[in-house]
Amino acid sequence: MIEVEVKLPITDPDMIKKKIQEIGFKEACFVEERDTYFDNAHGEIRANGEALRVRETKDQSTGEIRAQINFKGKKLDAQTMTRKELETGVEDGKICRNILQAIGYSPAAPEVVKERQMLQKDGMTACLDHVYGLGDFLEIEILVDSETKREESFCQIEVILNRIGYQLSDTVRTSYLTMIQKRRERLKK
Repeated sequence: MIEVEVKLPITDPDMIKKKIQEIGFKEACFVEERDTYFDNAHGEIRANGEALRVRETKDQSTGEIRAQINFKGKKLDAQTMTRKELETGVEDGKICRNILQAIGYSPAAPEVVKERQMLQKDGMTACLDHVYGLGDFLEIEILVDSETKREESFCQIEVILNRIGYQLSDTVRTSYLTMIQKRRERLKK
């Protein structure tokens, strides 16, 4: 799969939620996500612009927890967070993390924790994220199964951004992990 995605820092999540609901997005779920990123001893995964993570997702309404392992390839363009993505569920996130460590992968600090309100419309997902230690963001994404559908999806996302008063130039291409790490480095100085 290819995840066509943009990430936008926001200051008023309630206003953004109202705007995306006005254009037809419907609430899907409210979750807490805990992401542990991993790399090999040489740091090659992140150095290559890729990501390997174990995510645990807790549904805030039911308390149900599910886990998955996810690999994201290099970004496919210079404007968005679009990447090839491989993902599958795992029975136990802790055991999955322990397996990765046992075969030589190390967790990157810190764990990324966020509250995520997901809204959906016509195959698009809008995520209102509150990332602990970082702030609020809107992610808009579409999963496609071929390279030919990527450009069309990118255009759909750009239309949504424009309808809520933003441009592609307002988005960021940096992962939450990297943003948190850079913020911590600045605070140490």
